[in-house]
Amino acid sequence: MNHAAPNQKTFGHILGQQYTVFDGLAGMYVEAIYQDRHGLLWIGTIDGGISRFDGAHFDTFGLSDGLPHLSVTTIVEDADGRLLFGTFGGGIAAYDGRGFQVYTTEHGLPSNDIFGLQPQADGSVRVLTTAGVGRFVEGRCIECMTELAGKPLGVVYDMATDSAGTTWLATQGRGVLSMDGQRMNTDSGDGHDAGQLQWPWNFAQDTAGNLWIGFRYVGTEVIVGRYDPMSKQFEIIRNDGAEGAEVVQNGTRHVRVDDRDRLWLGRRGVIVYDGEEWHPFSADLPGVHFSGTRLTYEDSEGNIWVGLWGGGLIFCDPISVQLYDKEDGLPDNEVRQLSEDREGRIWIGTTGGLACLEDGQIHPVEVGYTLLYMVTDQQGQIWSGGPDRPVFKSIGREIQAVAVNAEGVEIKMLFQGREGSLIAWTSEGQLGRIEADRFIAIGDLWSPDCRVVLQDREGSFWLGCYGKRPALYNYRDGHLRTCDMPGIEAVAYVNALCEYQDAIWVGTTHGLFAISYQAKEVRQFTVDQGDLSANGILALEADPQQACLWIGTSGGGVLKYDGQTFQSIRLGKSALENIVDAILRDSQGRLWFGTRAGLIAYQPGETPPRIHIRQVVAGRTFDEPQSVSCPDSTPEIQFHFQGISFRSGAEQMRYSHRLVGHGPAEEWSAFAPANRVTYQDVPAGLFHFEVRTVDRDGLMSDVARLAVRVVPTHLRRLEQMLRVSNQGFLSQSQAMARLLEQVESMAETDMTVLVLGETGVGKGVLARLLHNLSPRQVSPFISVNCGGLSSGLIESELFGHEKGAFTSANAQKIGYFERADGGTLFLDEVGDLPLDSQRALLHILEEGHLTRVGGEQSIPVDVRVVAATNKDLEEAIQAGTFREDLFYRLSVLSLILPPLRERQEDIPLLAAHFASRCAEQLGRPTPVLGEEVVVHLQQYAWPGNVRELEHVIQQAVVLGDRDVIQVADVPFQAAEAELALPVEQGFDWGAEDEDEKQRILAALQATNWRIYGPRGAARLLSMGPEKLRYRMRKHGLQRPEKPSP
Repeated sequence: MNHAAPNQKTFGHILGQQYTVFDGLAGMYVEAIYQDRHGLLWIGTIDGGISRFDGAHFDTFGLSDGLPHLSVTTIVEDADGRLLFGTFGGGIAAYDGRGFQVYTTEHGLPSNDIFGLQPQADGSVRVLTTAGVGRFVEGRCIECMTELAGKPLGVVYDMATDSAGTTWLATQGRGVLSMDGQRMNTDSGDGHDAGQLQWPWNFAQDTAGNLWIGFRYVGTEVIVGRYDPMSKQFEIIRNDGAEGAEVVQNGTRHVRVDDRDRLWLGRRGVIVYDGEEWHPFSADLPGVHFSGTRLTYEDSEGNIWVGLWGGGLIFCDPISVQLYDKEDGLPDNEVRQLSEDREGRIWIGTTGGLACLEDGQIHPVEVGYTLLYMVTDQQGQIWSGGPDRPVFKSIGREIQAVAVNAEGVEIKMLFQGREGSLIAWTSEGQLGRIEADRFIAIGDLWSPDCRVVLQDREGSFWLGCYGKRPALYNYRDGHLRTCDMPGIEAVAYVNALCEYQDAIWVGTTHGLFAISYQAKEVRQFTVDQGDLSANGILALEADPQQACLWIGTSGGGVLKYDGQTFQSIRLGKSALENIVDAILRDSQGRLWFGTRAGLIAYQPGETPPRIHIRQVVAGRTFDEPQSVSCPDSTPEIQFHFQGISFRSGAEQMRYSHRLVGHGPAEEWSAFAPANRVTYQDVPAGLFHFEVRTVDRDGLMSDVARLAVRVVPTHLRRLEQMLRVSNQGFLSQSQAMARLLEQVESMAETDMTVLVLGETGVGKGVLARLLHNLSPRQVSPFISVNCGGLSSGLIESELFGHEKGAFTSANAQKIGYFERADGGTLFLDEVGDLPLDSQRALLHILEEGHLTRVGGEQSIPVDVRVVAATNKDLEEAIQAGTFREDLFYRLSVLSLILPPLRERQEDIPLLAAHFASRCAEQLGRPTPVLGEEVVVHLQQYAWPGNVRELEHVIQQAVVLGDRDVIQVADVPFQAAEAELALPVEQGFDWGAEDEDEKQRILAALQATNWRIYGPRGAARLLSMGPEKLRYRMRKHGLQRPEKPSP
């Protein structure tokens, strides 16, 4: 997209803003900038980690959030939408919106010091490190190149394939190398020391196929290399005088080619090369110097972000606002009048004289006086004048005095009439028309204090006065009448008049008025009502092209009114830039604003804003939620959202929202600046919160949606738990009590849950309990045993197929995911899925859409997935039989069901329950458990867990003929039990004051370095696996390498 404005000046008077740690930036040494697919800006720093910026808030991510190192060198987004952060010392950190997954040399990386990440078309990512290059795929580096031409490759800063197909590496010390080890000849033949150009920083390619190279060197001149792949010729492009005589040590640190084929260089500031000339680039920021420039980045709106080494981050808007002032040729910076002649020249009336803008250049026409009026006649000529000055008319780019025959009366002001006619006001207060350079009085119309005149479509005149009350008059049918409608009769100052949407709009010092004579009503708009940015209205201009009204204010910039919403546009940081006396939409569609700081050319944006829901408070706080669930006892639900348009700025965004399903709030609200809304007393049910935003130019975002489930009260959830207890989930152990509390909390969310535990512990029962306690309880619960699916038809079973998808597909089939739509899908033994099916499952979990086998249509599905396995998935990941990214997607929440042998106090309760249920089914009296049989049952290891216990008790009831179950009725010997002692019983914690590192190391050694699972170190230490991994990184604990065979 070409973001440039027509006839844009070369980087003149650019709006800018600096952000530092005081604004929330993570660090002051910026090394990487990236805008993700949601519009959020990510900033990597060397000294503080990561920042995420939405235009209003900086969110920081550091070590406590799981980032492995605070030095972040590069940021990209992979094919799955995860953000990948390269760190200097911590490897790669992948962020999926919930947390970080870290990949290091243990996953095959050449080094943990990362300089670059480059996503490829096949979904892989190139990794550039201090020890060579790797190819990263699905959580592992599957290819590494650490040597080239028999020598260690060492540091690789950048990598690029040129238009001839040759891949080049920017290396430290060895120069620019091709993949076959050949070094690019950087001897340009101009006498420059080619030996200095053996440290290339990075590459950029233009549309002609040239490869631009930034080098490290010492000197005062600007140097950048250009390589032509077709001719295989290298040359130095230099500019000796671009930055004075300052010596730089790091040369041209960063090069980038934009979509206009301009080359951006970072070298003690920012310099732009257009192929012919060099242009310095900076913003109007007093006290800020661009000398510490590390890199530049262009976002989707065309804004330029400059990362400084030690100075933080700078935002620059080089497009929307271009300011012309006295330095550009204006007689004075106070622009009061604007007009366009028939040749398209822009005429500018200032308090210091008259000027003309043509072909981007300002030409003073006459100076030394204050211009009071300027209008365009029917022939497209400009008429102008001032105090004690004759009337002038333009001839080309010049003006000449016009001797208006006014019978001895002095022309004091000229106004625009209908269809280009000229309305004159004399020093005696007489109004009339100018025809053929003659003044013709309009009846007896006389007004000594006239400030502005408007002739409406019916031909009547509106006169605005200044410093008297009443200040508004209407002349119709030969009669002059005061406008005494309610609200406007007290106004003493009228600055502007305009006809728009069948109303007369009146700009005053007390706000804006719209007078409709047909409806006999007056509407007033003020700051207090939330409509205006300032009450002083200085200029009004109806815009047929955009069907809106432009409003110039006294200090509040410009307002755009589309008949429903006032949109504020701030034109700069100073008050003078936001005092707008004149507005012009020219014949080319460009917008011009006359301000007290000069003439502003305004280019509206073309990129719609984005919006995201930052936070929901509903009894507790949900940050960046994907869905929200809360009990109906929650008194209120508050949503906090933020529009993203860096050019507009957070303060100029306006929002409209609704809560679908909640009767009082189902309709879209009017657009307003508040970015929070609160709903009170929301009843139980399923709702969807929707919000949209418009930026200062009226561009509207897509709608952001969030599912909100308000669930019944705690008493109902307890009743549901009692009903579920009939399924054999009885417990009186503390371990199970804690587990059920977790289940109750997890049931309120839509996040995926991974249930871990041995065979027979009740993973399926737990999954159904999660479903029954959730807002999805009225929707389907579908259970699938992944291990029992036919190997060749797994994807067909899970995702469905279309007729004719394969030989036996005689009809369309709906898969388990679609059958579970709106409900819960339980994937038992998920560890048995083959890798191809794992990939498809991961796609559905991330995108919420599926495609049937043999189909092309993407089908949305709303399914909560609960997965379960008795396998050690971490071992499966190491063995390459289970995807690591799927593991982390499934285990957003995890539950570990303890085996029956670890909760022996539950055995009597469960045995009695199973005996009662079986006897009831058989129509027999319920037998009781003998005292000895309870001890006997508790001594057994129960490798089959609860399921085995149920079968044993069923057999005792069916085959027994007594009212008491005795030891003889239980067909096993306690001596046959497997070793059942939990790992905790064999673990010596040591002294209470033993430090954390030693306790973690001891737990890891006791569990053979297994982290996850019932016998893993995380369970032993009573902490989550991810927390344990973070603590291991903190203490430098790594699994010992296996000895070579």
